[in-house]
Amino acid sequence: MIRIAAVGDLHYGEGSKEILRPSLRHLQDRADVLLLAGDLTRCGGPEEVKILADELRGLPVPVVAVLGNHDYHADREEEVRRVLEDAGVRVLEGEAAAIDVDGVRVGIAGTKGFGGGFRGAHGSDFGEPEMKAFVA
Repeated sequence: MIRIAAVGDLHYGEGSKEILRPSLRHLQDRADVLLLAGDLTRCGGPEEVKILADELRGLPVPVVAVLGNHDYHADREEEVRRVLEDAGVRVLEGEAAAIDVDGVRVGIAGTKGFGGGFRGAHGSDFGEPEMKAFVA
């Protein structure tokens, strides 16, 4: 059995330091892989994601992430991705990856979007109009 921990909508920013790390202290006893499901930052600033990256660096399980609409808001998503990857996080943007977990290959598809996805690269400010249109 492969155990997967998943979390999304972290919305990291100033004041978020050390919020997640205590919950990850016993991660390897509970999960074999950690998935981060978008909206990792408040507004997509590299300084915001650096706070999160510091908490993820050196975790004993593979970490795989997709970016969410908040992570695109500052139009600096490549920097956000680079900071996460420098911390050992595998970031998927419309791609797939296979990771080894205790000798078993696990496939992970990295997609983003509300329902049918974003038009172009991302939705408008925080995607609320798209979400409302999708739900209506």
